[in-house]
Amino acid sequence: MFGFALLLSVTVLVISCPCAVGLATPSAIMAGTGKAAEHGVLFKNAEAIENASKLRVIIFDKTGTLTKGQPSVTDVVAMDDGRRTADDGRWSVLRLAAIAEKNSEHPLGEAIMREAQARGLDIPEAKSFNAIPGHDVEARYQGRQILLGNRKLMRERGVGIARLLTQAEALEQDGKTVMFVAVDGQLLGLIAVADTLKEYSAEAIQRLHHLGLEVAMITGDNRRTAGAIARQVGIDRVLAEVLPQDKAEEVRKLQAQGLKVAIVRDGVNDAPALAQADVGMAIGSGTDIAKETGHVILIKEDLRDVVVAIEVAKATMRKVKQNLFWAFAYNTLSIPIGAGLLYPVFKLVVSPEWAAFLMAISSLTVTLNTLLMRGFVPSLRREERQREAGTQPLLTAPAGGVR
Repeated sequence: MFGFALLLSVTVLVISCPCAVGLATPSAIMAGTGKAAEHGVLFKNAEAIENASKLRVIIFDKTGTLTKGQPSVTDVVAMDDGRRTADDGRWSVLRLAAIAEKNSEHPLGEAIMREAQARGLDIPEAKSFNAIPGHDVEARYQGRQILLGNRKLMRERGVGIARLLTQAEALEQDGKTVMFVAVDGQLLGLIAVADTLKEYSAEAIQRLHHLGLEVAMITGDNRRTAGAIARQVGIDRVLAEVLPQDKAEEVRKLQAQGLKVAIVRDGVNDAPALAQADVGMAIGSGTDIAKETGHVILIKEDLRDVVVAIEVAKATMRKVKQNLFWAFAYNTLSIPIGAGLLYPVFKLVVSPEWAAFLMAISSLTVTLNTLLMRGFVPSLRREERQREAGTQPLLTAPAGGVR
């Protein structure tokens, strides 16, 4: 009797070895991170994969993320004082703006500098320079204070902009960013700058909608400009006139609603927002601090890789659940049999040798199931292959996984 009990005990001990359970999650995570890297997406850890699979809202920064970040000056408007020609007034406004922006590293400031240099304007150094968060600049030149920025800055400094407000709103409706220029508290004119959308921005948003995600855009621009860009790409929600230091708070507000939030950004001021988000996605061409803070790095500038990251994350977590199911199902069925469930009826017992074989089969099943990840292809890559093969597929909701 003791020998029979010992036999069953050893059999149960061998069958219940948790090798398969231990392999289930790490093997799937390794396969998923490898598959993501194969398609240009780097996950920094397993938590990033898990969170990416549960996302509900994706927030894109505007400048440098949805757009190319290489804006150009489209309009220069000067106040008509009746003492000089229209061109003289416009180039005076542009020159003063360039003096203020000479030490700025913001893409909008660089656009103004390029335009002034192209016009052959002399751009001396300002005596002092101060960048105000939100694309605004103040500088001092020859004892005069130059202000360059949005209407909020002008209101705060008591500069009246009513005479150019209609023109500014018309430019903003076209998706242009308008900056007012004032000297010693007097409005001189305005400069409009436009940035072009990245090639695949609209398609990336469309694919995210097919995945059932809400897409938002966050920017320091005014609501009219932000709304015009959002309409071009089909974005659901616009978070406009948000200063860099406040963007993390906007992410926090969405998380307070119980939503898993990702933010896609590339700039030096983006670290707090990337860290606050459940998944911070940094563009590979962005700043080092953004890539260091982000949980996911998109190696290329193709925003469609956000979709690739989410599809791979979902497929990986499905694989984790499948592996855990098979591991626990095996133990649930095998342990009672190893404990002698069949003996009273069929006089059958499982020997320790067969128990070891069954335990190995369990681990092998989990491993083989994980290896099926090698056949996973994100919907974007699958459609590209079909196009190369000469067929043009319809855009459908990504199936997103290995069954």
